[in-house]
Amino acid sequence: MPCQPECRGDGWLGVSGAAGRLSPRALGLWLGALPAGRFNNLTDVPGVTVGHVSLIRGQGPLVPGQGPVRTGVTAVVPHAGNMYRRPCRAAVYVFNGFGKSIGVPYIRETGLINAPILLTNTLSVNDVANGVIDYLLRQNGKIGNDARTPDIVVFECDDSYLNDIRGRHVKPWDAILALERAAAGPVAQGNAGAGVGMSCFQLKGGIGSASRLIPGKTGARFVLGMLVLANFGLQEDLLVNGVPVGRLLPAEASGSHVPGSLISVGVTDAPLSSRQLEKLAARTALGQARTGSLSRTGSGDFALLVSTAPLTECGSVSDWALDGYYQAIVEATAESIWNAIFLAETMVGRDGHLRKALPVGETLAIIRSWAGGLN
Repeated sequence: MPCQPECRGDGWLGVSGAAGRLSPRALGLWLGALPAGRFNNLTDVPGVTVGHVSLIRGQGPLVPGQGPVRTGVTAVVPHAGNMYRRPCRAAVYVFNGFGKSIGVPYIRETGLINAPILLTNTLSVNDVANGVIDYLLRQNGKIGNDARTPDIVVFECDDSYLNDIRGRHVKPWDAILALERAAAGPVAQGNAGAGVGMSCFQLKGGIGSASRLIPGKTGARFVLGMLVLANFGLQEDLLVNGVPVGRLLPAEASGSHVPGSLISVGVTDAPLSSRQLEKLAARTALGQARTGSLSRTGSGDFALLVSTAPLTECGSVSDWALDGYYQAIVEATAESIWNAIFLAETMVGRDGHLRKALPVGETLAIIRSWAGGLN
């Protein structure tokens, strides 16, 4: 059922969605050869937490500054310690540079990240950044006095088709609340947090997440988890399991607005160097392509990869051992995007703009008609 107006909260949908929607894995689709982690999401990486604040208010014609509001903020915290005092190795790869993000140059220069990662809509980046600054100043009394300032990291997608984006309804305290809500366990997906107002393949998109287990050189398994903010593509582009589902489904897309941008955030406990993390980040584009994306003009496609291993250990993995990580990043990115659209619910936004949920029954019927579509 469509998401109802006049609600504000954490956007909890769980792995099956508030209306009983199921992930493609739960529906029996083949999503890759590597095993997934316990929850099949970003928090399978030890210490990683995710929090959402979802803002859903009003309905009807757009009144700039008042609504309707269909937006939110999502926080990713790579480890349970103090990020400023205990930074992590990190890398950013920009596949298509139409994004308006904060924090990319510092990560590229230093190979480090020393703040949580926040996702929101395009025009709320600065408000979210202000919230993160307040949060970090409370934790670290020496910032700006006896210590250097942190690098604030905020990524964005444009939710203006459904949301009163000019109203800038995400406030600094929403970013702080998302950080305070960050928790381990199942991650809310679809219409959650920053994903509330997002579209994907001109259907309803949003937050998606997945994970993969990777054998280590001593037999131990490392974990790689992904979380995406999916807001890109035309319906005709959509592929599921290699099947051109978007072209075979009835045309559900309404309006001429073409969504743009994919933000991919990956975390692993493997001791990878920042250079190796950048190589992984580049492979997210291959996972995006598995879902049918062409990274069309106007799409801001950014990938951030983080290693939570101790800094002194990072770089101990041979480049010749990276193929398993490449497989993991491609599989987890693609599954995260599919999770975002399979778990999202139909949303009515400003001016009656509509993004319909993926019609799962019709999608499965199309895939079944193609040999090898299901296990």
